Amino acid sequence: MKLINKISRYFLFSSIMIFIVVSAALYFVINKAIISEVDEQLVKIKDRAIQELHEGKAVSFPPFIEINPTYQYTAGNEFKYVSVKTKEDNEDEPFRQLTSYANVNGKNFSLTVRISLIEKEELLFSLTATIIIGVLIFTIVMFFLNKAGSKRILKGFYDTLTKLEKFSLKDAEAVSFERTDIEEFENLNKSLLYLAEKARGEYRSLKEFTEELNHEMQTPVAVIKSKMELLLQSSNLNEENLTTLDTSLKQLYKLERINKAILLLNKLEHKDLFESKSVNIAEEVRNIISLSEDFIAAQSLTVNLSLQKQITFNMNASLLNILLGNLISNAIKHSTPGGLINIVGTENRLTISNTALEPRNAPENFFNRFYKESNLTESVGLGLTIAKKICDLYGIEISNQFSNGMYIATLEFNRSIINDKL
Repeated sequence: MKLINKISRYFLFSSIMIFIVVSAALYFVINKAIISEVDEQLVKIKDRAIQELHEGKAVSFPPFIEINPTYQYTAGNEFKYVSVKTKEDNEDEPFRQLTSYANVNGKNFSLTVRISLIEKEELLFSLTATIIIGVLIFTIVMFFLNKAGSKRILKGFYDTLTKLEKFSLKDAEAVSFERTDIEEFENLNKSLLYLAEKARGEYRSLKEFTEELNHEMQTPVAVIKSKMELLLQSSNLNEENLTTLDTSLKQLYKLERINKAILLLNKLEHKDLFESKSVNIAEEVRNIISLSEDFIAAQSLTVNLSLQKQITFNMNASLLNILLGNLISNAIKHSTPGGLINIVGTENRLTISNTALEPRNAPENFFNRFYKESNLTESVGLGLTIAKKICDLYGIEISNQFSNGMYIATLEFNRSIINDKL
């Protein structure tokens, strides 16, 4: 959940609770004020009735005023709620009643004074409803104002998040954050700037070390390889010496391939290093198959091509050759002898599948660096890693799976970067 939504939800729940408490309190306060006013009116009416009794006037107006002679006399006033049937509609009507006693001219009287509460209840309801609606509107307005204010206050925070999402150690320009007048956000930005620069520095140091190491290795490897090749041609070596040299030379070739693969992986961090142009994928597949006929024949493989759609794609031609070459070479090397290789090309998809033994681990692991499913000594475990890196560079989705005795590698070419179909 977003921070601004969290804040808004907290404010909304708090406002609802306050709204309920305030509404209940308002109802009781207004009700008490109205009843207090009614009780004052009842006392005034009672005093006026007693005064008129002293003046000898007849006072009786049921059900609002009832005066009866009595032998009982109790000081004080008694207030209570009662329901009385009225003559107009013969229905019970709520009243507030005052019962009191008075001695007038030596005689005791009981006085019952009532005021109808219908209009008072309507007034109470109207006042309460008006105030509650006002408070509700105020709460809603404050909710949106709070959300808008929070969004404005958190703008610097979200700007920082956006820049962090786009941040890459490979970027030439240093990351920068907009200044903010909120101290906590400013401290956060300073800490992030420090961490970003530290990470960039460590990345550059590691990258430079890797590149320098690989470049420095090329010269001695080339010299050793040439010397060993010359030594193999010598007639003074016995069979054991030749076998040892041959094994050492193969490992040297493998070291050279690893060195070149790592150099390529480092270069693949920067798309700008590779010139792009429209390349024909179907044509490239056919060329690679043609060049691999000897290897295919050596394993008695059957290759089925179904390139229904010839697609041109905007990317570097050499990288396309490496990508397809690695996938097809992988299919040839790891296919079961006498098996099948099926290559199917559609409008925006290329599928390369081959018969294979079920892998020991999940096929997704094949894209990891130096991962090898087989024990082939000539394999360096970087072919699919390089293929994945090239795909990432050009927005191509690559996936693999094992199903029904077939290992399947699939390339999904993004339509937005497909140029045209031949």
